[in-house]
Amino acid sequence: MQIVKKLAPLQRSTPLLLAAIQFVLLLAAFLVFVSNTPAVSESILKQVIIFGSLALSIVLSVLVGRRLIAVSRREADLAIKEAMAEHKQKIIQAMDFQNRGFLEHVDRISDLLDGGRISELRDYLECVSNKVTRLNDIIQVDNPIIGALLKSKLAEADIRRIRLDIDIDVSLARLGQDSPALARIMGNLIDNAFDAVLSGEEYQKTVSVRLFRTGPLLQLEVCNRGPVIPEEELGLIFETGYTQKGEGHSGLGLHIVKTLTEELSGIVGVSSDKTNGTRFTVMIPAKY
Repeated sequence: MQIVKKLAPLQRSTPLLLAAIQFVLLLAAFLVFVSNTPAVSESILKQVIIFGSLALSIVLSVLVGRRLIAVSRREADLAIKEAMAEHKQKIIQAMDFQNRGFLEHVDRISDLLDGGRISELRDYLECVSNKVTRLNDIIQVDNPIIGALLKSKLAEADIRRIRLDIDIDVSLARLGQDSPALARIMGNLIDNAFDAVLSGEEYQKTVSVRLFRTGPLLQLEVCNRGPVIPEEELGLIFETGYTQKGEGHSGLGLHIVKTLTEELSGIVGVSSDKTNGTRFTVMIPAKY
């Protein structure tokens, strides 16, 4: 099966390859014929050679172009499949974080009940209630997709002992069909920030997310206090496969951010230094 898959591109290219070979043979035969014909002038012969070479180069260019397109499509399909697998894994991890948090609350409540510590139980339930209320107050987003994403990230941050500050200062009610793309961009940048601040004990466990409007643009900023990205690597960070996280990471998260941002007719940039930390900035046209 694998051999068939490897031969498939060659089989698709065979007709053009045969056409190119036939063309070369016909051209060679024609040149032999005209070279033995006294009536054909040298200038005409040169023109025929030039025309034949040009035609051959066009045929070969088409052949190479088709081959490159096929390779690019295969690479794009592979990247999409890997990205989807990574995205599913992140969803499973987020659900696992939330489930563990819920079970921790259940265990704590059960212990307090078994011990008859009603006063402590009342205080604990009040604390949990206040936390839920605070969560809902923080996420006042008029877009269900973005709101659901941010709530799940807040829950994940709570389990992982990360402070996640969120400031949404713009209406997203009319974001429409761009909502999934923006949610994916935000999710990938937040995941990247989480990984950064958790990569060492010396890093401040704080991530901030800001979304606001500046003129005709919608601007997203995600900042973290993780390791500083070397200046020489800032230009490579959005490339396919680039990662500083070692094994277990595909290096597609930030590349997907760049791809989706460009699909939304926007731009993405990054800055990193010891004073301000690492800041990712996404700017897309506000379509409302």
